[in-house]
Amino acid sequence: MIQIKPLIASEVADFVKVHLACFQDCYHGIYSSEVFEVRRRKENQRIEHIKRRLKAKDCFYCALYDDEDIVGIMIFSILDYRGLLDALYLKKDYQNQGYGTKLLQVLELTLLSQGIQEYIVYVSQFISSNQFFLKRHAKKVSEEPISIHGKDYIENEYVVKVGDNI
Repeated sequence: MIQIKPLIASEVADFVKVHLACFQDCYHGIYSSEVFEVRRRKENQRIEHIKRRLKAKDCFYCALYDDEDIVGIMIFSILDYRGLLDALYLKKDYQNQGYGTKLLQVLELTLLSQGIQEYIVYVSQFISSNQFFLKRHAKKVSEEPISIHGKDYIENEYVVKVGDNI
């Protein structure tokens, strides 16, 4: 059975493993192997960081479960009365089935409950998520150059109105 639930501390390690695997699948051929290796080396630090952040009122971790297995993740936060979608990843077998939309509905309902009307998301120009957010009425506001381990990339910054997609 597919469910979306807030992440609990005992499942953080599984959450991080899914995040790392999905990140590598998504950015394979775009980012260098060094990027993935650095992320793998920092896995335990990431686990501890998330365990600390689970207690924060402005940071949210959600997992998409198929029975007991985590098959998707979403991380978002609230900064200065604005939402920020930090990460949304699904395992390949769960993509293009509406699960990403269901995760975003959780984000939007949470933001609406706190009076927040929009959120920001940064997306690499090389991945299909650009079209996904444009279909969701996102407004592209900028292209931001970023450098990861000495290699330059472009990320698109989108602003999405909350409530349009619930």
